[in-house]
Amino acid sequence: MNENQLAENLMNYRKKKGLSQEKVSEYLEVSRQAVTKWEANTSRPSSDNLIKLAQLFEVDVDTLLGNGDREKSSTQGEVSIGKMPWVFIGISVLCILAYIIHSVLTDIFSIGIFICMFIVCIPIQLFLHAYFSNAIKNDFFNGIAGFDDKIEYNICEVKKLLAQIDLHIGILSTVSIFLLSVINGLNLKMQWFNGILIVVYILNFITSIEMSNYKMTDKIYRREDDRKRAKRSIPVTVIYTLILCVGIGMTGIIFEVRGIENNTLAAMKICGLLILGIMSATIGFLFENHKIKKWNPANTNYKTNIVVIISVFICVIMYGFMWVV
Repeated sequence: MNENQLAENLMNYRKKKGLSQEKVSEYLEVSRQAVTKWEANTSRPSSDNLIKLAQLFEVDVDTLLGNGDREKSSTQGEVSIGKMPWVFIGISVLCILAYIIHSVLTDIFSIGIFICMFIVCIPIQLFLHAYFSNAIKNDFFNGIAGFDDKIEYNICEVKKLLAQIDLHIGILSTVSIFLLSVINGLNLKMQWFNGILIVVYILNFITSIEMSNYKMTDKIYRREDDRKRAKRSIPVTVIYTLILCVGIGMTGIIFEVRGIENNTLAAMKICGLLILGIMSATIGFLFENHKIKKWNPANTNYKTNIVVIISVFICVIMYGFMWVV
């Protein structure tokens, strides 16, 4: 970075905005002399003030520092997904084809298992890879869950995160499809394993994404307030996912242990309690996320609302009733 370039940019962008040094100092809550020193290149603004200046002048920090073009060209070239996800997609397709051929020859085809493998491979593995590739290539992130135009991101780090997630989804999906095809293709009579595998897949799928996001929070978000909100919301999402997976897993175990058949009164009661528990947890999750978005970390410490605690408590009670109905 050219130190003189920063000083020149500060002066040029200020004049383009028609602002005086005094107005800039009031916006930043610093002295006018500090702004004068920055523009004279005798001192340098802090990182927080650089971010505020970039927001005031409606440019990104890299542009303000004078290395925006260089940074943009270098980051665009260095972040790419690569070919490995396509390799995993190909393996998944081969596993599905092998299962179909083997099932036709042995007459043990299961439409349920085929649908599970198809959903994991096509809508999840293939679609998400295509979507992430397009986002990284064209800098289009608006359709990605959690992305907010009002938040200032480090786009290069967002791309790296998406590339990591895409690779992880590819590995996880391919392993799951392979295990489903082998266990059911060989007719090993392990129906309970299918349920556990699907639950583990869902849990791993979501928690791995959230954990990757959590680890890179400091790099992804430019503003400290956004980092704090993200670090507060990510564990909430993980806990909610865990609650869902526990409920689904418990349902499968109860059906297996007690020998409950589908379309019976007991089955409907258990599924009804599961739905009530999930609905309660969902209400708490949505309420908590909404509160986190409205939270101002600079003014107050965050406290979990009593509504969330009650919703989780109700969910636990519903799950408990599933064992005794």
